[in-house]
Amino acid sequence: MSGNQIGGSSRLTGLTVQAGTVFGGIHHHVPPTPLPVPRQLPVTPGHFTDRERDRSVLDCARAAGTRLLVISGIGGVGKSALAIRWLSSQGLYDGGQLHVDLSGPEGLVPSEAVLRRWLRAFGIDRPPAKIGELTGLWRSVTATRAVAVLIDGATAPEQVRPLLPSGADSTTVVTSRTALRELAVDGAVIHQLGPLAQQAALQLLSKFAGQERIAAAPGDADRLADACYRLPLPLVLAGARLTSHPHRSVATVADALTRRSTAAHTHFEDPARMINTALDETYQELEEETRQIYRRLGLLPVHEVDPDMTAAVCELSWERAEWGLEVLAEEQLLEPLEEQGAGARYRLIPAARDHARSMAVQHDSEHDRVLVLRRLCEWILAISTQAQFRLTPAQATLRRSTMATPPAVEPPFDDHSGALAWLESYEGSLLEVLRAAEAARWDELTWQLVDSFWPLFLRRHPYELWSAAHEIGLAAARRAHNDAAVRQMLSSGAIGLSAAGRLDEAIGWYAQALEAAQDHGDPRDEGQALLGLGSCHLDAGRPHEALPLLAWAITLWEKCGYPRGVALATIVLGEIALTDEPGRALKLFARAHTILLEVDDPYDAARALVLQGHARALTGDVEDGIREMTTGLATLSGAGSTRWRARALELLGHAHLDKGDATTARDCYQHAEQLYEVIRPADAARVRSLAAVL
Repeated sequence: MSGNQIGGSSRLTGLTVQAGTVFGGIHHHVPPTPLPVPRQLPVTPGHFTDRERDRSVLDCARAAGTRLLVISGIGGVGKSALAIRWLSSQGLYDGGQLHVDLSGPEGLVPSEAVLRRWLRAFGIDRPPAKIGELTGLWRSVTATRAVAVLIDGATAPEQVRPLLPSGADSTTVVTSRTALRELAVDGAVIHQLGPLAQQAALQLLSKFAGQERIAAAPGDADRLADACYRLPLPLVLAGARLTSHPHRSVATVADALTRRSTAAHTHFEDPARMINTALDETYQELEEETRQIYRRLGLLPVHEVDPDMTAAVCELSWERAEWGLEVLAEEQLLEPLEEQGAGARYRLIPAARDHARSMAVQHDSEHDRVLVLRRLCEWILAISTQAQFRLTPAQATLRRSTMATPPAVEPPFDDHSGALAWLESYEGSLLEVLRAAEAARWDELTWQLVDSFWPLFLRRHPYELWSAAHEIGLAAARRAHNDAAVRQMLSSGAIGLSAAGRLDEAIGWYAQALEAAQDHGDPRDEGQALLGLGSCHLDAGRPHEALPLLAWAITLWEKCGYPRGVALATIVLGEIALTDEPGRALKLFARAHTILLEVDDPYDAARALVLQGHARALTGDVEDGIREMTTGLATLSGAGSTRWRARALELLGHAHLDKGDATTARDCYQHAEQLYEVIRPADAARVRSLAAVL
């Protein structure tokens, strides 16, 4: 058997170099993967009407070079609809279209979280942790792209500024109930949106009730438009009632709305209260089952709903849940989103969120409201657990004992990508779900929810969510007196803190994990904490503090029979030895590589082989070192590891430079820079400087 064979279960795609004896330079051309073009703008509502003057104002501002526009106005006046319609009319925007709703149920959305979602939409799987690097990467990604950005529901300029694209051909539209005049210093044009003109209001009603029906009762139609203050949302709700009751007269709807408005003491000076009046009238027209669905949706701390979730939280059949959602969408209380799987997805319109919740408080007991949240948490856990077993089965080891009879839930995915996409869909809502579970003191359920989302934390690195979720999970595990769960939360939380560069905090968590493992007499967990502590000290520039911790971990794992752990700790020891003892480092990496192949871990074996080749080159055997690094790089490319592909290419650049081949070295550095650019801009700049001098 030849010595250059790649064993294990590696699947190699893209760059693949398998070489025995190599003469001359190898050029490692890593073809850049085309980034996807996101198209996130919602669809313009089919009932959108008029706004010719407002669109003309926006057109003039853009023609004058304005790249930031703020549309302000009261709720229900149609800010988002205008923004979507206008942005959609400006052209395709070759660089992409991005959207965020900052008015969601979780409250204030951190700018870091929004930037990570947007960067992932451009194909950057693991954006950096620090806001400075995030904004720098965002500016780099958008510098040469024409991007359309819609930021809905902003409440403060500080939410907006980090999200602005840098390209000269990009356009950002912000909607807000306040004028956000402070953004004028950023070049913003602020446009106040008012009610529709009377004729446009009648035209909007006609889109629902039909032109003939409105024309047949002009006086009543005028009364109805006036009762709605010519605001698009109450007009849409009234029009939807006319559609669903074709034999009801326009006068009857106008009279009912006027009576309810008078009873609620709504005055012309307070048109915002008209929104609730219109929602009350629509709610009263619903059948009792649909009212119940509406109320329960208002209690949910999630952005989107579908028939599966609705059936679970409302204890309905899938068919009844789907029917109820369709009715609410027809009544314009739900906004339909794109189709996914067997059923559609919906989102409560912003004005309906608080109204539905207030109806639940008014009509449902506290016990029933709590049960709705409990069913939601259990339903999410049932599916996220299946995603965890599919994606990271080694992590899914603790018994889930909260539910006496776990619900028989069919997961809406059948492969790895679908499972990860499902977890990602809850990234913006998970923290609020956890807070609801924490407030109810469902401690076992709370930490299990955190644990079940481990694949999301591991693969997508949502750093703020990672740390905040584990703080909640750790507190819940401690209240539950579940020692195994405490150790799990400490270890996985510390990994997140370390990945985010919060090393001192990570060391604190690892120290607690070490103490907990020692108290429980668990040498495997004890070694894991020691490895984490050693790695943190090394990353912090304290290798002498790392050495005894790593040696201790290896001793424990050798005694308890955990060879993979021994190999991983040995890799870190080798990295410490590289500076002063490359020969010793070579032996350590070779040992780790052998062990990892024996335990069938081709990815980590490839990491060890790259470092082994680097150490060999440092000892003077450059040719064999390049061969080993090249073989390791091929496996890492097949695994799709951006960070380690970049590091391998950088180390190969060093080796080729030592060999005197500046051309190949520059080629390696440049491709390493391309890979670093999407995950670690600081490393990209460092490698760029290496290539620049060649």
